[in-house]
Amino acid sequence: MGRKEKKKPIFEKVGLVFRNPIRADILKEISEEAKRPIDIADEIGVQKQRLNYHLNELKKGGLVKTHQEIRKSEELPSDRGIRINGATENGKVKYSYGVELTPNGKDIVNKFINQLYEEKSVNKKESENINKNKKEVK
Repeated sequence: MGRKEKKKPIFEKVGLVFRNPIRADILKEISEEAKRPIDIADEIGVQKQRLNYHLNELKKGGLVKTHQEIRKSEELPSDRGIRINGATENGKVKYSYGVELTPNGKDIVNKFINQLYEEKSVNKKESENINKNKKEVK
């Protein structure tokens, strides 16, 4: 009964992500697990309001969604930010917590974002090696 993910050609989704570098950072940050928006904002160093704008754009594009789970009430996370959505017939609690990637979002991360961050890491290491060599020459 979940909402259908919006279908857009892959190039439109890639354009949506790279319209602003914060969006790539968001996708990278949630590539491993669902996270609360406040935690994402802290990790990537942006204001929560700005992050929420970009999260909404990524949601509209079908790349991220609200993370939802069903658990026993005693197993609910104690963190702030949990939204209770109801209960199942067997007494478990339906709740929402943070944001996660959709299947399309995972594709974008695997095809583009991971490579981008690997490239950044390699370039940073190369630049550190160049600076180290310059110091040794002096």
